[in-house]
Amino acid sequence: MKKLLLSLFLATSFITLGSRVTKVEQNEMYSWYYVPFTQSTSLAHLDSQASLKFTNDDNLPVVDGATALFPIYCSFVETVYPSDCNVKELVQFSKTNKAYERLIAGEDDIIFVAEPSKEQKAMAQEKGLEFNMYPIGYEAFVFIVNASNPVESLSIQQIRDIYSGKIKNWKKVGGKWQKIRPFQRQTNTGSQTAFVKMMGKDFDLIPPETHKELTLMDGIIDVVSDYENHSNAIGYTFRYFLRNMNKNPDVKMLKIDGIEPSIENIQNKTYPLTDNFYAITIKGKESENTKKLIDWILSEEGQELVKKVGYVPVM
Repeated sequence: MKKLLLSLFLATSFITLGSRVTKVEQNEMYSWYYVPFTQSTSLAHLDSQASLKFTNDDNLPVVDGATALFPIYCSFVETVYPSDCNVKELVQFSKTNKAYERLIAGEDDIIFVAEPSKEQKAMAQEKGLEFNMYPIGYEAFVFIVNASNPVESLSIQQIRDIYSGKIKNWKKVGGKWQKIRPFQRQTNTGSQTAFVKMMGKDFDLIPPETHKELTLMDGIIDVVSDYENHSNAIGYTFRYFLRNMNKNPDVKMLKIDGIEPSIENIQNKTYPLTDNFYAITIKGKESENTKKLIDWILSEEGQELVKKVGYVPVM
């Protein structure tokens, strides 16, 4: 059923807004739920009118970003953009890698993503460009296993040893006598960049376990929850995506060094794999309204929306 829904979402969709029909090109199934001004119940709202309110006469910034951040930037748009703006042109759902490419090409004004990979920084430098990175919230990078796996916690060192091939069996870390199947995402996705950063420079990754579904954000969750009826997989994602966008009872988040990735532990930074997510622009290419939008996002109102969506604000 899930694969059928995915096929439907990947096609061009039409969303009704009153008597108006908005055509939205779908390249990510989750975008369906977050298109602004479609009476979506998945977006966050302020309790009062925002202090910033654009009109169609303004040069409205084109926004884009990672799958897990669709709810964030679409909530921003619905709050401060005019309701009759050209959503199809102004709000993109490209996912992390493509969003960076569009930003570098000048097709996006602001992207909402995890920090760029080494390759993405090099892409910008080759064009003589530099990123402006504005931290707008905190998120937890999490490792996931099958719900039937008895392991509840791993240390960062144990994870590094698993993904570098030093630990090959779950028995070595308190689990069953099973070979570990460590899955990875493709290069330059947000979660893969976070994973490479966590691994550090002194670890050589083993050849990754691959699967056709790993090109999608939820693919790694699917293969960990039930990969060919095996329960020996491990993978990774972001806390918000698993808790709010792809709830799956067949996987569980591991504690890291005994600390769970709760909102409280992200706020107080005790969870070891807590990191910023960003609004990113091109230095020297920001329009006046792009600057206004970013200033507003970092204001009390913008940070309130970050919190209402379910992330941890930086303020």
